Amino acid sequence: MLGEKCDVIEAVVFDMDGLLVDSEPVWFEARRELLSRFGKRWTDADQEGLMGVSTATWVAYVWEKLEGAMARDEVLEHVVGIMAASYERGDVPLLPGAVDALDYCAARFRVGLASGSPRVLIDAALTGADWHRYFEVVLSSDECAHGKPAPDVYLEVLRRMQVSPAQAVVLEDSSAGVRAGKAANAKVVAVPRAYTAPDDPGIGLADARIDSLRSLPDVLDAM
Repeated sequence: MLGEKCDVIEAVVFDMDGLLVDSEPVWFEARRELLSRFGKRWTDADQEGLMGVSTATWVAYVWEKLEGAMARDEVLEHVVGIMAASYERGDVPLLPGAVDALDYCAARFRVGLASGSPRVLIDAALTGADWHRYFEVVLSSDECAHGKPAPDVYLEVLRRMQVSPAQAVVLEDSSAGVRAGKAANAKVVAVPRAYTAPDDPGIGLADARIDSLRSLPDVLDAM
């Protein structure tokens, strides 16, 4: 259900993982494989807790799960290496409606990208899908002081675009991302996946919720 109508929408800011690309299962497998090397388990609950967070946050979490068996920079290098190779092989599928949603928004609004992924993976994903052309500003939360659910990455994207949060809509699949968009004082559309804990109270903070990006034009028109 929609709340109060947004001011005239000037910009739409997309998340990436779990919203545009179905990367969460690949992230899960990369972390599971690493933990299993040391006789440890990676669970659905572990994965859900890290959705949308910054690189520093998930690296610290995995490092703690490993109980010091690897250095933090080794954890980062290993997992990001697996992810980069997956993008290069085309193993990370696009989510339904992603291309149409980008086309729709690019024709009507200014478009930004605010992702919790390392910049190297953002660039790999955008290059592989030929999506650089859609985005006026692309930013990783690693380039900000705090990752999601803090609003930093959305505030910085909108600052660089010179757009007021009151005139922006954020698109997110995770609880941390929804909280970040709301904390930035933007309107938020949640598009939760089955594995992103859609019943999490954080998802309920969104101004609108849809099952697929295919429904995005209707919800933006209503805003």
